[in-house]
Amino acid sequence: MESYKHETGSFTGKGGIEIFFQKWLVEKAKAVIIIVHGLGEHSGRYENLLRKLSGKKFSVFAIDHRGHGQSDGKKGHIDSFMDYVYDLKLFLEFIKEENKGLPVIIYGHSMGGVIAAKYTMTYPDDLSMLVLSSPAFKPTVKIPQWKIELASFFSSRISSLPFGNGLSVADLSHDAEMLSAYENDPFVHKKITARWLVEFIRAGQECLSGAGSIKKPLLVFHGTEDNIADYRAAEKFYNSVSSTLKKLFLYEGLYHETINEMPQEREKVLAEISGWIIKNIETLVSGEKKVSQVKPAVVKKPAAKKASPAKKAAVKAKSTAKKAPAKKAVVKKAATAAKKPVAKKPAQPAKKTTTKKSAAKKPAVKKTAKKK
Repeated sequence: MESYKHETGSFTGKGGIEIFFQKWLVEKAKAVIIIVHGLGEHSGRYENLLRKLSGKKFSVFAIDHRGHGQSDGKKGHIDSFMDYVYDLKLFLEFIKEENKGLPVIIYGHSMGGVIAAKYTMTYPDDLSMLVLSSPAFKPTVKIPQWKIELASFFSSRISSLPFGNGLSVADLSHDAEMLSAYENDPFVHKKITARWLVEFIRAGQECLSGAGSIKKPLLVFHGTEDNIADYRAAEKFYNSVSSTLKKLFLYEGLYHETINEMPQEREKVLAEISGWIIKNIETLVSGEKKVSQVKPAVVKKPAAKKASPAKKAAVKAKSTAKKAPAKKAVVKKAATAAKKPVAKKPAQPAKKTTTKKSAAKKPAVKKTAKKK
């Protein structure tokens, strides 16, 4: 990945939480991709995707969600699922400022797919394309109702009560090396809280019910043997969106992390999804350029016909008629009302008023740079 310039840093997210981010920058980028990672993992687990996009003129950005990776916050906990969305909004504002005019692609995996979908529903004008990898709108294994009710009970009383996320590492991929790397990753955790579970279930349901509001170009890909996120829910979401440009890839026999599967399978996945992104982002960019270059049509009005002397006289007579404009009548009425005697009240000392203007503060961004 020698074509990237790698930078890391942090910014202050919602509620004062310090959020870690990474950048993989290229010269003369034609678009930017924002990676939104999944539950319990972090932004540094997407090397296969970075390698596939290397040399394709995409700058890549990613954050570690609050309570994940190198970001601050209680592990696996949120007060509201929208906290993830608001952190991403702050980050995306930095990116847009640094990459003015470039198309923005949001790539969300698993829980990150739910965050990305919620973001698109909330801020549709911020992105040019949405890519969802195994989006976790609904778990494959149905959560017992008693467990949901228990989580709701604790969510309102002990919201940060922690417990295991229940995910089996073996369900991520068929690749033993990848599973070993995951197990030994110091930035991976397996915790969630009662509030997180309640908020996550609600967010997935909202995405499925509100999918019709999404009109952006969409790519969804999912393994059919995913035992973590139900591919049928992703398919339902895909069928519900209003996008005219969209594509669904379902990969028979693959597990949750399709881009981290066995080499032969993952190369097929990476080739197909990167090919679709590159083809369609170039189409979108060229389309936008054509629209901006189109000059508005000039409509020629027919020449006015000469009016007859009699008609001219009628028009002149009509124009000399005096009509009191409506605005003057209102003003006059107000002036008349103002002439009425008003009972005098004893004078009161004038109170001094001061108005303080608060300057809009941008979250401070700290960063370090290094070449990769």
